[in-house]
Amino acid sequence: MKKSLLMLLLSAATLSSIEAQTIQQMKAGGPWPVRAAFKTDTVGMNGSKYNPADLLRQAYDATDKDLRNVSADKDGRIAGRKAGSKAERSEMAVYSFALTAEHFAKGDIEVFGQGRMSLWLDDKQIGIADSPNSKGDTTLRFSASLSLVPGTHHLLLKSLLLEGDTTATDVRVVLKPKTARDSSALYPNYTGKERLSLKHMMSGTFLSGGSLSPTGKYVLTSYRVSRDNKPAVTYNQLRDAKGNILLNLNEKEALGWMPHEDMLMVIRKEGNAKRLVAFDPMGKGEKTLVSNLPESQFRMSPDARYYLFYKQEKGPGKDPLFIRHLDPDDRQSDWRDRSQIYLLNAESGVYGPLTFGYSTTYIYDIAPDSKRALIGTLSTDWTRRPFRFATIMEYNMETGKADTLITRDPSIDAIQYTPDGKHLIVMGSADAFGNIGLNLKSGVTPNSYDKQFFLFDLSTRKATALTKNFNPSVSAGRFDRKNNYYYFRAENGSRKQLYRLDLKTLEISQIQTGEDVVQWFGVAADNGAVWYSGQSANNADRLYRLDGTKGKLVWDLSAEKLANIDFTPARDWNYTAPDGTVVEGWYYLPPQFDPSKKYPMLVYYYGGTSPINRTLEGHYSLAMYAAQGYVVYTLNPSGTTGYGQEYAARHVNAWGDRTADEIIGATKEFIRTHSFVNGKKVGCFGASYGGFMTQYLQTKTDIFAAAVSHAGISSISNYWGSGYWGMGYSTVASTDSYPWNNPDLYAGHSPLFRADKIHTPLLLLHGSVDTNVPTAESVNLYNALKILGREVEFIEFTEQDHFILEPERRIRWTNSICAWFARWLQDDPTWWNELYPPVNL
Repeated sequence: MKKSLLMLLLSAATLSSIEAQTIQQMKAGGPWPVRAAFKTDTVGMNGSKYNPADLLRQAYDATDKDLRNVSADKDGRIAGRKAGSKAERSEMAVYSFALTAEHFAKGDIEVFGQGRMSLWLDDKQIGIADSPNSKGDTTLRFSASLSLVPGTHHLLLKSLLLEGDTTATDVRVVLKPKTARDSSALYPNYTGKERLSLKHMMSGTFLSGGSLSPTGKYVLTSYRVSRDNKPAVTYNQLRDAKGNILLNLNEKEALGWMPHEDMLMVIRKEGNAKRLVAFDPMGKGEKTLVSNLPESQFRMSPDARYYLFYKQEKGPGKDPLFIRHLDPDDRQSDWRDRSQIYLLNAESGVYGPLTFGYSTTYIYDIAPDSKRALIGTLSTDWTRRPFRFATIMEYNMETGKADTLITRDPSIDAIQYTPDGKHLIVMGSADAFGNIGLNLKSGVTPNSYDKQFFLFDLSTRKATALTKNFNPSVSAGRFDRKNNYYYFRAENGSRKQLYRLDLKTLEISQIQTGEDVVQWFGVAADNGAVWYSGQSANNADRLYRLDGTKGKLVWDLSAEKLANIDFTPARDWNYTAPDGTVVEGWYYLPPQFDPSKKYPMLVYYYGGTSPINRTLEGHYSLAMYAAQGYVVYTLNPSGTTGYGQEYAARHVNAWGDRTADEIIGATKEFIRTHSFVNGKKVGCFGASYGGFMTQYLQTKTDIFAAAVSHAGISSISNYWGSGYWGMGYSTVASTDSYPWNNPDLYAGHSPLFRADKIHTPLLLLHGSVDTNVPTAESVNLYNALKILGREVEFIEFTEQDHFILEPERRIRWTNSICAWFARWLQDDPTWWNELYPPVNL
């Protein structure tokens, strides 16, 4: 008896905490008159009869409509037309409102009223009553079940009154959460503020690049718009030097600017021909450059007198019954094909080969005077690390002869002529040109992913290291011929910033861009004007032009996108390891953060050789995860480029050594120094090398309550031999180490060989056709953990490579990560079970 009474009391308490909520405020539009369709036949396709109420089944986009605020009366009703006389015309009204789900939540939405109505959730119809009901507006017309992922969801109620109807059009909408947990996190959103969600990462407007005309008079900026999980559409805007929009260009295939002329080039297809046209962007004329372009990709000489092309030559085919592998790279679909350089003379129209041979020849650059070009070949020697070697030649366009400048160098990535044509800017690793760029102790192997600049004198054939004592890792840039500057981006820790090299003094200065990460920049070569776009940890894309040495904001796309977004800005938190190493990191807090509460925490890392950048948006938007109620911390441990040569060199032959200890130590210290973190509910996740780190960490610590590995490496030797780029990447990560001479590295550091030490619930994610990290890496560890009886799940995404890019699959991939963490860190398996119901087999 006492037990029954206790259960009854508990049940009553639970029910009382699950409160139904009437939607009190909405945005309303209409009523607007609607017209019945003109009938050319009495029946439609398949004998269907015309039904004017089918208007309720048509989607309606209220995004840009000027809707008014309306409020419910004391009975919860939104007032409409009163019942009584027959309607003299047909008309439709719409009511929009929003629901916010702080975590995955379930419930029911109930719609009351007499009229004809349909309800839409995020542009999908979820309920309809297409005939009137005059019994009273307290009658439930329909209800719909809700299963809402975290974020803000938009609902639209369509109300249709047909000519002759006598019913009222009042509406009442009630939200009923399923559980007490749902009740606390699912509620009507009357503020208009939204939390960051996957929708914001996949839909909307994103800056994608641009280019400056040679004189700086015009700037072509590009942006892409994604919507409804469809492929993005790219648009081009033409702006003047101050940033004013002049026009939207229809030429979506514009290739770029003519050298020394403010004219854009575009390829126009005419039958089987491809006509190359230069046109004035303001419509003042155009001219045909080439009436039938041989190939779509080309390099135009600075004097516009010739074009260089790659022409692919097909190699011997593979037998459909068997394949004799000719090379470790023969698994790649186009490895047997080769390309040669072809030249088209603009004046004569003569087109023919510039190079000949069985090795692919590459175009590096064309000299400012157009009389010379840098070309090269790559040769492979599998008996010498790092296996690939570049030979660079200077080809004389007048004599047809070539002079070899650099022979079989393994460390060069890019070469450009300086504006005077007397020197070359060479980008490569620190050990190029006989190790002149090295800034390491004797015996320390450099990380060749840490890039350096060199100045090569064409007359003396001597190179000078430009960035030996410059910690950021550089990437190829652009010249300002007017002022003799060279602009480039470089990884400066977690930031990717813009720098300027003075070619007279060889001094490097940083440009104050106002952004953590410069994503694109352009230079007007003849004028020196500079434009760029960037993003930071606390803002989305913004477009700038350089005014002196500082950026001047042109388009604050971020302000438009974040105007109604509620998130807590990132905060810096660096970890000092026992050996004194300072590991840079930062973290996000949940919206409406309360320091007196305890929050679960996520730790994100790559751990490989590239730094995590401070951007708000992306595949792994940390602020998006924080919006689901987590503290989210990230860090760039030892081995990462952008912190100097010594820090980057720690990646060599490490495979988790030091890196794992720093991640574990930083996590423990963060928990110790932040009382709002629930130290028993900490999860970790990473992808590729970060997936390896996730797996490896679980063999060394039990501090994590859940872990996610995407495309992770479980067996270093299998990745080394089976991944398309495994041997190449291992020339750095496993320098001079192979399965036969360093089994401790290949086996002792492989999570598969340490699987018995993994006790953390682990989610393995992988693309089914991953050519970088083979899918077997997750299969093998999954099988091992199943044998060991450990908590593990493996989700394979069909037809996806190393990244999960197809929209529908990307949504499932992201939701799987979030649901896994909700299951183990928030003690709520509802979302996971919704995605993956238990199967009895």
